[in-house]
Amino acid sequence: MALADETVVTEGISQETAVNAVENSETAKEKPFSKAIFHIFEVIASVGELFFDALMKIGLTLAGLGIRIGEAAKRGWKYVSKRLVRFFDKAARVVIMPIYRYGKAFKMGGAEISKAKDEKGFIGGAAASARVAKRVVFGKRGIAVTVVNWALPIISCIFLFNIISFANSQTYALKLTVNGDFIGYISDETVFTSAEKMVQKRINYTGSNTDVITFEPSYEVDVIGYGKTLNNYQVTDKILGLLYEDISEGYGLYIGDVYFGTLESHSTVDIALESLLDKFRTDNPKETVAFEKEISFIPGKYMKDSFVDESDTINLLTSNKQVASYYTVQDGDSPALICDKVDMTMSELAQLNPGFSTDSAVYGGQQIKITQDEPFLNIVITREEHYDDVLPFSTIYNDDATIYDDDKLNRVTGKNGEVAVVANVSYINGVEVNRQVLSRVVTKEPVTQIVSVGIKPRDSGAGGAVTVEEGKFRWPVGGVDGGAISEYPWFHGGYYNHQGLDIAAPYGTPIYAGLSGTVTTVKYSNYGYGNHVVIHHDNGMDVTYGHMSTISSTMYVGKRVTMGECIGYVGSTGDSTGNHLHFEVRLNGRVLDPLLYLPAHKKQPTAYYRD
Repeated sequence: MALADETVVTEGISQETAVNAVENSETAKEKPFSKAIFHIFEVIASVGELFFDALMKIGLTLAGLGIRIGEAAKRGWKYVSKRLVRFFDKAARVVIMPIYRYGKAFKMGGAEISKAKDEKGFIGGAAASARVAKRVVFGKRGIAVTVVNWALPIISCIFLFNIISFANSQTYALKLTVNGDFIGYISDETVFTSAEKMVQKRINYTGSNTDVITFEPSYEVDVIGYGKTLNNYQVTDKILGLLYEDISEGYGLYIGDVYFGTLESHSTVDIALESLLDKFRTDNPKETVAFEKEISFIPGKYMKDSFVDESDTINLLTSNKQVASYYTVQDGDSPALICDKVDMTMSELAQLNPGFSTDSAVYGGQQIKITQDEPFLNIVITREEHYDDVLPFSTIYNDDATIYDDDKLNRVTGKNGEVAVVANVSYINGVEVNRQVLSRVVTKEPVTQIVSVGIKPRDSGAGGAVTVEEGKFRWPVGGVDGGAISEYPWFHGGYYNHQGLDIAAPYGTPIYAGLSGTVTTVKYSNYGYGNHVVIHHDNGMDVTYGHMSTISSTMYVGKRVTMGECIGYVGSTGDSTGNHLHFEVRLNGRVLDPLLYLPAHKKQPTAYYRD
């Protein structure tokens, strides 16, 4: 309360007068002028003092709170929470107290104005209003002081920000001096390094200039404001301008980073280069044809003796060059044949390969050095290509106790799938150098191959381990070479009505079951098929094994036989003129071509074999 009193009691106004002003203010309800003045100054005071005092104290309190929170973190949350409660209490007081103080101050100010008006009339009231307004606006804690106190820090911050922004907007560069001559401003030292190399290339292009020029650059950091720095080409031009008078403006021809002379104009060369690219362009809309190395014409200052004619330049760019390469000798090659293949004479090859002659012994895989023509400008062609690719099948192996150990039976034959591929393929001079696959869409799913792997212990008389495709038989005759075909079925050129395949082999050669199955016939006879066995195999086919010398003693009708199991021995019983096995295949009584169900045999003529 004392602080509020000090704020509103000013020189020349006693405490008693202030009290009377409060009492007299009660009568101001009936005086519109006094009431309006009172509310106007009440609002002004609230805005100014409240804004200044509240924000300043809250800011100072927050700063102190930050320090205290750091210290309190070591003591635990209980201490922090107590401080937070105290802080918010203090913050509330900071906000409320100015409102209360200014409310009371303007209430007293209003009373002062009312009393002055009663005593001195309208003029006295106006004078009192002016005094109160002066205190509110220009007093020690008036609105003007508050605004200045807030405005100065803000203006200072804005001024500092502008200074920093201005400093950051300035361009710092290296002031380049070469051999004591000022060249200009560059961004970094690499600009001069690059320019120095270009100067040397331009000076010594023809080889007639053998001067060794030493450059001594010096750098100094400088501020160039909003100015621009020089690039390496501009620095090159400036250095040449300082060193020589025999220079002229032109276009330097660069292929990659190699300098190939200077042209006065390059329009004709541009047309020739575009025509060269047109030879390789097709109607493919998704195709790019470009030179492997960038071709550029750099304008600038060049030595006059480096200028070349456009027609000579075109002849150079569209010509071929000879490059070293190697030819890999193929089986059956001879020195003369190699000469024909690489289109070189024997003496030319001998120069590249000392000792090479018509009598030289060559072998497959040997590298012969050759030369071949290659375009002076390599052209890269990239096209979007669509093609089908193979999707390899996978294989599943299952243990099978019904077939002998190490035998394999393909239950399901694997088949590759197909994939529609879209790719960007790049070629240089017709040779593929890169392939980027854009998409792969499976158009045909692969068929998984399923292979049964035998785990049944192999009988002592069983045939060797084999792999048999689904629906086919293993070769039924054993021995050293499996015998040889001696007679085909009649529909393959055999004698009339011969229904099977005769496989000749020495007497007593083992005969094996072509597949696992069940024995349906065991017959000993001296006519027809002679001693023979019929097996109903697991693939549904019935096979007759005829003319055996002896049937295995283990065979009987109803016996379950395993693929590769010995069922008898080669002989010449029945209607036979020599030792052989008659192999006859039927399905539901219909005779089938046995060659379709047997694997290829080394003594079987390929003319009759069908895969």
